[in-house]
Amino acid sequence: MIGAFLLQLSLFTTLYSPNQEWNEKTYSRGIVFIPLIGLILGLMLYTSYYFLPVFLRGFTLVALYCILSGGLHLDGFSDTLDGILARRGAVRALEIMKDPHLGTFGILGLFLLLIAYFSYFPLLGRNLILLPALGRFGGMLAGYRNSYARQEGMGKFFINSLHGNVIFIWMIILSILAYYLGSTCSLLSLNITFVYSFFGGRWFKNHLGGMTGDTVGFMIESSQLFYIILFLLVKQWI
Repeated sequence: MIGAFLLQLSLFTTLYSPNQEWNEKTYSRGIVFIPLIGLILGLMLYTSYYFLPVFLRGFTLVALYCILSGGLHLDGFSDTLDGILARRGAVRALEIMKDPHLGTFGILGLFLLLIAYFSYFPLLGRNLILLPALGRFGGMLAGYRNSYARQEGMGKFFINSLHGNVIFIWMIILSILAYYLGSTCSLLSLNITFVYSFFGGRWFKNHLGGMTGDTVGFMIESSQLFYIILFLLVKQWI
């Protein structure tokens, strides 16, 4: 299991680089650790937040998030925006998403996302611990009982490795953690985000034929943004 954990750590962060070959079995066994890896990232972000002066928090937290995550899901976020906003059908959207060049929609979307992170990360306080975990779990929810839109790719391993017991266990763990870190506001926002993530996956299934590695990245980042905005709004109302 340690090997499976380290594999996912290398895929979802820049904290570890594997020095051996891996296979689908090892990958599948490591799926359960993905939200845990998000919690590790969140703890690192919150520790930095705690010790940073106020005027450095926004920039430093965003820079640290990008460095620790390797920008992998940010790339998927921007590629997905290029594909779906081109409005040229599923086949063409998948082709655009596979193109290594970044288009106008992707650049604008990435810029707005990072501006939002810069503005809102410092306002989350202890909920920074939860954020990367719920984002990665959001990608899992989107892929659960979904299809893979391409013939081959690493995303296919991800989709095929998602099981209901893992989803259920992490849903409970994250809900308990959300209540502990942010009480009712965080718990309510988290569970509404779960709904967004799941039906976001259904949208991609209906419009693209399923998920890809890029759309998983999109759901990770957009689930985080959805939660941030919702949490801050609910916090004002309750």
